[in-house]
Amino acid sequence: MMFNTIKVKNIKLGLVLCLLLVANSASALKVGDTSPQIIGRDISGELFALTRLDNKAKVINFFWIECKPCQKELPLLAKKEKEYPKVIFAAVHAEINHDTDSNYDIEDIRTFGKNLKSHPKILVLGSDRLKQQFGIAGFPASVLLDKNNKVEKILYGFNKKTIKILNAWLAKQK
Repeated sequence: MMFNTIKVKNIKLGLVLCLLLVANSASALKVGDTSPQIIGRDISGELFALTRLDNKAKVINFFWIECKPCQKELPLLAKKEKEYPKVIFAAVHAEINHDTDSNYDIEDIRTFGKNLKSHPKILVLGSDRLKQQFGIAGFPASVLLDKNNKVEKILYGFNKKTIKILNAWLAKQK
């Protein structure tokens, strides 16, 4: 009897998880959508607002300071930022501190940035809410925007495939 109870609980949990995934994908940003606004503080304490950026293509990278692939990807994005001055690169931290169940603060992001080999010039403290607005399900994730903040591509992970797609998109921005 206990086995059946556990089995039923697992099935219910699986159904709840499936419903959450479907709900998240329904609200997720899609190619062709206009990007939600991003407002936050960069590591120098200055206000960052997506709508205040130049009329340029943008790479908006979402990361988490504890994400190992993110730590490897950010120096690559810094290198690409130098190669493609017509494109704006911004790295946005968008995860809560699971130890405290609260947002990280700007000092945490500054320290993280200092410990990296390099990172894009714009390093922003975002929020878990911002991650939800963009429908970000995992890290790292990059949203590639045209000059009007329309989504052209969404990349998940840091691997050969995502680097190839990013490179091809960047080449079109020259």
